[in-house]
Amino acid sequence: MPKLARLLVLGTLLLSAAALRAAAPTDPETEYRALFALARAQLPAGLQADEEAKIAWFQRRKTELHTRGAAFRAQHPAHPLRWDVLLLLRYGGEERVRISRRGFRQLLPVPESLADWNRFYFAELEALLAAPDAGAAAREEALRQLIDHTARSALGNPAAAPAAISRVGAWLGTYETEFPRSGRILLLYHAYTDLLDAAAPEQCIRYLADLERRYPRDESLDREVRKLVAGHRRVMEAQALPLDGLWQQLRSFDPVRGDPSRYRNQVVLVAFGPVTYETFMDSLEDLHAQYASQGLVILQVVSFNQAVGLPPEPEQRLHLERVVAARKWPWPILWNPAGHMTLVAQWGFNTVPARMLLGRDGRLVPDRHSPYSVLIPRELARAPDSR
Repeated sequence: MPKLARLLVLGTLLLSAAALRAAAPTDPETEYRALFALARAQLPAGLQADEEAKIAWFQRRKTELHTRGAAFRAQHPAHPLRWDVLLLLRYGGEERVRISRRGFRQLLPVPESLADWNRFYFAELEALLAAPDAGAAAREEALRQLIDHTARSALGNPAAAPAAISRVGAWLGTYETEFPRSGRILLLYHAYTDLLDAAAPEQCIRYLADLERRYPRDESLDREVRKLVAGHRRVMEAQALPLDGLWQQLRSFDPVRGDPSRYRNQVVLVAFGPVTYETFMDSLEDLHAQYASQGLVILQVVSFNQAVGLPPEPEQRLHLERVVAARKWPWPILWNPAGHMTLVAQWGFNTVPARMLLGRDGRLVPDRHSPYSVLIPRELARAPDSR
């Protein structure tokens, strides 16, 4: 977009925002609907190709949402919708523009500011749960966010884990009581099971057995829960047994680069994620630069994305091959023609990118939640067959 056109677009956006604020209704229901629409607003098509204008649009929307949201809660401190407005303000704190290695602009949170916001926001969510006037939808979303945030925050933090396990378990019990058989509960089971696996493996084993017992039906939710249980059990077993099942699948993607004999007695990071995800690829480049000379091997699996509106599998693979040829990454990249989750879900993951660190003995490293700055040097220092 030419500079003059970009300035005109930005000026229009700012004028529209000012007009919207000036005409902001005082009726709480009407203002809530406007705030909800603002939170769900999509980037205008005309800004898709202009990174500077795109980032300005997202910054303006966030500033307006938080300004008007805070004003709503100040003006209507006893209205039940104040809790619904709070949930629209999930992502707060300052952000900075980061230029990726490939020249792309990204908005990233300032860590200190994000930590301050999260302390305020999640304390407010606990107040929401204690409030008698919070609606069912607000309670469900608050429970979901508290469970996910608390469980993730305690991963790799042994000191915080016991309290987190207790709180997350209590919130999860409340969620099951108030929203029985909700499809969203699968993600919460994943978060809690990951936390138990990291901090209380024996309790995790008991919890998986309990989940299996409580979901015996031949219905979609029950089948998905049993898949979750099987995936987490498979990961726990992989800490003691060779990963024959994983290597069989990798070899089916590429008989040469997926052959486990190539990686015998080496520390291998199997990474599942797209080559177009800038932050993910930057992290792999950093790990390769830091540890490849010490013996770390990276093996990446890229999967077909089944999302509606995306090209068919052959076109996606052709695009992948073009990107890989242009970028010349020094690690093997395998193509999985099935969907993203068909492979990683078998190993207890519920999203991509995902990573599995294998020790020199070919087994999954038991401590899967500590930072790689700790795990990788520790595994590289082990002699072959020392574990």
